[in-house]
Amino acid sequence: MSADRPAVSLRPFEEDDASAVHRWFNNPAAIASLMEQREGFSLEEAEGWARRAMDNSGEDRKFAIVVEGYEEPVGFTALYGLFRQTAPELGALIGDDVRGKGVGRRAEALTIAKAFDEYGAHRVYGRIPARNEVAKKTVAGLGWKHEGTMRAHLARKQGPPDDCEIWGVLPDEFRAAAADLLE
Repeated sequence: MSADRPAVSLRPFEEDDASAVHRWFNNPAAIASLMEQREGFSLEEAEGWARRAMDNSGEDRKFAIVVEGYEEPVGFTALYGLFRQTAPELGALIGDDVRGKGVGRRAEALTIAKAFDEYGAHRVYGRIPARNEVAKKTVAGLGWKHEGTMRAHLARKQGPPDDCEIWGVLPDEFRAAAADLLE
């Protein structure tokens, strides 16, 4: 990969990732467009979050995003609700200064590929705050389709509720759109 498009991979979470988790969830630019907003996120909360992210006994899987040249993970992706009749939901957070360099797109593509190829998902969906144009552009570039809008779904302490859009992708749509990322 070139310097402006760094190499991206996913790995399981480790206990030592708590400091990175703490940094991400306290980065205002990273958390501004999350579905749920927190007042703060302590190191103790980050340690608990990292421990839960390591637990593969349930229906959720979280992956640390590793970027060449960075000592710690720069964010995470997740698949929520695997192994059901319903489709799993994709989640993602890019918590460090790699936004705008294709890291999120590559990490989401790797995660969606896992959903289809490793976990047998028949589709993947996501809920995206309507104002999160970057996330919508990212998933559209991976073959996703806008499937609907839940009006005033996300209550906000500062300002009116946000709409939430539902996006989804089927395996063939994803593979056609993301072929260049999966080579």
